[in-house]
Amino acid sequence: MRKDAARNRDRLIAVAREFFRAGAADISLEDIAVKAGVGRSTLFRNFADRLDLIRAVQSVEQQAIAEECVRLGDSPDALFSLMRTVARLTSIYRAMDDTLLASAAGKEMMLQASRETADLFAAPFARAQAAGLLRRDVSIEDVLIACNMIGSAQDSDFSTGDAVFERGFALIMQGMGGCAWKNGAIAPQV
Repeated sequence: MRKDAARNRDRLIAVAREFFRAGAADISLEDIAVKAGVGRSTLFRNFADRLDLIRAVQSVEQQAIAEECVRLGDSPDALFSLMRTVARLTSIYRAMDDTLLASAAGKEMMLQASRETADLFAAPFARAQAAGLLRRDVSIEDVLIACNMIGSAQDSDFSTGDAVFERGFALIMQGMGGCAWKNGAIAPQV
């Protein structure tokens, strides 16, 4: 791919990501192209449709999660930082669920993202369980459900969202056993 073509594609993804993170899931593809400073034909040369663009943004987010995994290293509580990231992304991107659930391809894309996240969680999950920070009967699928629950509970106006997010995270941590979430850190359960 030529440098200018790659730059245009990256700019389209960055602008779409910015809009999606701001809750503008229904933004028109044309508006994304305009903000990215490219023409409609450039947009459609890179992305066949909205789903294709969402898939590209999703790939960027998955890469960011993978980089966070590396950055967190072998810490036994790394899973909980990753859970917070995925729960926040769930909250941010929940407005796109209708778009994704409207087609078989969109549903499959959501399932694929879940599988990729489960793969990224595998090693941190094992370390957390080995350290006694998770109950033995908790599975990676349970962790993904918990991320979805926490992210879905956040208020859409975000004015009280951080408090709801923190409370939801604390409740989930207590329910998963072995640890509690207090003052932004993992603490032994009492």
